[in-house]
Amino acid sequence: MEKETSVERKLVENKPRRFDLAHLIKWIVLIILVVLVIIQLYSGEMHKLSRADTFSWIILFIKLLLIVVIIILMRVQRCLKCKIIEPDGCTPELSDMSKGLYVEVKGSASGSYFSHYTLGINMGGSPQTATIEYPGGGGSGSSPVVNGHLGKIFTTSLMDGAYEVVLTVYPYGSGSPKICKKTFTLLKAIVYISRVAGVSALSNVPAPGNPNPFDTDAELALEISPDYPKRSFGGHMTMDGSAYIYECPGRKIKNYAIRYAHVTVPGGEPSQPAFDAAVPAAFGDMVSPLPLEYLTADHYQPWNRVGPAPINLINSWKSFTLFGNTYPKLKSTSWNSNAAGSGRYSLLLTAEDTAGHLYHDIQHIWLDNHNIKGKIVKLQWFNKKSSTWEDLPVCKDLSMKKHEKIRIVGLAWDAVIDESWWPPVAPNDNFGLYNLKFHKQFGSWKDLTLDVLTRVPALPATPPVIVPTDAEAGELAVWDITDLDGGTAPDPYVPAPDPLIYSGESCTYTIRLYVKDNSIVSHDHDGHEAWDFESVKIINDL
Repeated sequence: MEKETSVERKLVENKPRRFDLAHLIKWIVLIILVVLVIIQLYSGEMHKLSRADTFSWIILFIKLLLIVVIIILMRVQRCLKCKIIEPDGCTPELSDMSKGLYVEVKGSASGSYFSHYTLGINMGGSPQTATIEYPGGGGSGSSPVVNGHLGKIFTTSLMDGAYEVVLTVYPYGSGSPKICKKTFTLLKAIVYISRVAGVSALSNVPAPGNPNPFDTDAELALEISPDYPKRSFGGHMTMDGSAYIYECPGRKIKNYAIRYAHVTVPGGEPSQPAFDAAVPAAFGDMVSPLPLEYLTADHYQPWNRVGPAPINLINSWKSFTLFGNTYPKLKSTSWNSNAAGSGRYSLLLTAEDTAGHLYHDIQHIWLDNHNIKGKIVKLQWFNKKSSTWEDLPVCKDLSMKKHEKIRIVGLAWDAVIDESWWPPVAPNDNFGLYNLKFHKQFGSWKDLTLDVLTRVPALPATPPVIVPTDAEAGELAVWDITDLDGGTAPDPYVPAPDPLIYSGESCTYTIRLYVKDNSIVSHDHDGHEAWDFESVKIINDL
C-alpha cells in the first residue's frame, strides 16, 4: 500500500513517458503520403486527371484513402477511456482490519495507448492527503481497468462530508491525460469498543499487542503475555470507544446501547452480528444508563458526537446554558457491573442510524464481582511433647521460651470466576497474592512473609468449588518469635531496636494479613483487596 501525497502525485504525473515509435511512424507515413499527393497534383498528373485518366484517379484515391485511414487510426488509437462508477451518493466506509477505513473506487481506465492512472480525492476543491492503494501495489495503476476495481482510498483520517474523486488516465508518449471526476458523500460509521476501565483491547493483527478493537478476537489486556494474557474486571467501569455515524442527508446516528450476554460454555462466545443484523436474543441485558437517544436537533450539536476518537460510551443527557439558550450535553458516567454478577461475558455495542441501519461491535470480557477473603482465624503453637500444633486460647500471651514458633492459620482465598470453565486459568483464576506483616507497638511494619502467590486453602482438583469457612482455614505462615529476642538490656538503658525486645520485657505486636486478586476494580489496578489484623502480647522470657 502506497501513501500518495501531493508531491508524490506530481512525481507520478511527470514521470518520463515511453518513446512512442509506432505513432512516429504513422506521422512519417502520413507526411510521405501528403507529399506524394502534392507531387502528383503538380507534376503533370493534373492533365491526366482532367482527361479522366482512370489509373491516375485510382492512384489519387488510394493515397487519399490511406491518409484518411492513418488519421483515423491515430485518433482512435490515442483515445483514452476514463470513467468513475463508484463511489457515488451516500457512501459508507469499508473496514480493513489491519489498514483502516476506506472507500473502493470502481470504474474504467483504459485505451489503446494507456500508460497508467492515478487517483486523488478533493474536498471543496482542495486536494486531501490520503493513502491510496492500487491493484498490484505501487504509486499508480499500471494495468488497464474496464468497469472494475481501480483502487482504495483510505479515509480513516478524513472527516465526513462531500468529496470529489479524481481519476487521471495517462497515455504513452505525448498527449494530454484524460481526467474524470465524481462527487460523493462520505458516511463515517465508526462503531467500536476499544477500552474497558482504561484497559485496551489488544490484538495479534497486524502484530502482537496492537490495540485493534476492530479485531473480533481482540482481548482486554495490559499486554499480550503468556503469563497473564487477559484481565478481569469488577465494580464500576467506563467503556471507551465510538458510536459515530455522520453524515449523509437523512442518515446519521439515532441511538446506541451496550448489551451483555453471559457465556456459560467455554468457547461459546457469540460472534459479532453482521451489518444490519438484528440484536441476538442472548443480549437481553443492557448496560445502564444506556440507551442514549438523539431526540431533537439540539442533541446533534457538535459537542455531543461520540467518537470517532475513543471516548467514554457510558453517557446520559444533562443540559447547560450558552448565551441564554439551553442545550443538551453528554454526561459521562460509569457502569456498576455488580448487577451482572461474575463470569465470562460478551459486550455488544449497537448503534442505529436514522435510516434504520444497525452497526455492531463485540468485545468479550471477564467480570469478577466475587468478594475476596482474608482472615486470620487463629494462632497455634507446636507442642514438642505431643508433636502436634495446638490452638492458642484467645488473648493468650506468647512466651518465647515456651511457644518459640507460632503458626498463623487463616484464609487467603479468592473464588474462581466461573467454575464451568475448568481447569481454571488466568483470568478465570485471578488470585493475586497474600502477605503478612507485623509491627511492634509504635514501630514500623516489617515483613513476616514475602508475597505468596498461592491461595489458602488451595482449590479442589475438580468442581464444585465451595467458599471455605473458618473450619477449612490453612497455614499462612510460621513465625519464629524468638527472632525478636534483643538480648540483655544495656546499662545505661536505651530502647531495644525495632522490632526487638530485651529479655524480661514484653510488648504488643500487631499482625496484618493482606490479600488481593488481579482483577481491575473501579479503574483501580490493585483489584479486590482484603485486610485482617490481630494483636498479640509477646514476652521475652529467654
